[in-house]
Amino acid sequence: MKKLIAVFVLLTSMFISNANAQTRVLVGAGGSIAWDNTSAVASFGLEVPFLKHYELDLKDTFSPFETHVALGGGYANLTSAGGHIWLTNSLGLNGKVERTNYSVTQVSKVADYAFGGVTYRTVSLGVPSRFSFDYIGQFNNGVAPSGVETSHLQGFAFIIENRLGCAGPFCFRLENQESFGRVLTQGDQYCDGSIGPLVPGCARGSAFGGGFTGTFYLEFPRRKATENDSF
Repeated sequence: MKKLIAVFVLLTSMFISNANAQTRVLVGAGGSIAWDNTSAVASFGLEVPFLKHYELDLKDTFSPFETHVALGGGYANLTSAGGHIWLTNSLGLNGKVERTNYSVTQVSKVADYAFGGVTYRTVSLGVPSRFSFDYIGQFNNGVAPSGVETSHLQGFAFIIENRLGCAGPFCFRLENQESFGRVLTQGDQYCDGSIGPLVPGCARGSAFGGGFTGTFYLEFPRRKATENDSF
């Protein structure tokens, strides 16, 4: 038993020291135009590579300036947790769950999404880059106590991340995300199948849309020996 405990402590200490040695901290700001909504955001993230083939990614993004067409303005927050499994030095699988909530003049809403797809990382013209193509699916769908129905988003996202260069204690990262999907419009809960039987002619309508998000990050600590390598 003591030997098992000793092995566990050793492996745990190796994981922690390895993760701490490679952890990347991201602090940034940006903006978004998506589904006719606009926002300005501040973002904080952690990327923790470990055991050579794995990476844990955590991020929180706050928008103090959130505007929704016909619904007014307010604030929003987005929290995500996920990671990568690197199958080769260049190709990996990615996945994450994301919770977003916003409160504007006329409504408050919470939504949960799952992302999953593939990521390709490389160095092109001296610029370390990542390219991810993901499927997006909304879950925990239903009707909120306020009476607002979730939109059942189904779509795709294309994400490009570039490390543009480094100076002083920081490296500079740019992340662009383009998304496209189908959502259900707000319906009559008592006849569209949300909280009662589906009535002919009462099904919720649908709409297609998309958006673009751009965020500029400071990445630290700077590691001069590997700053030009793929990340």
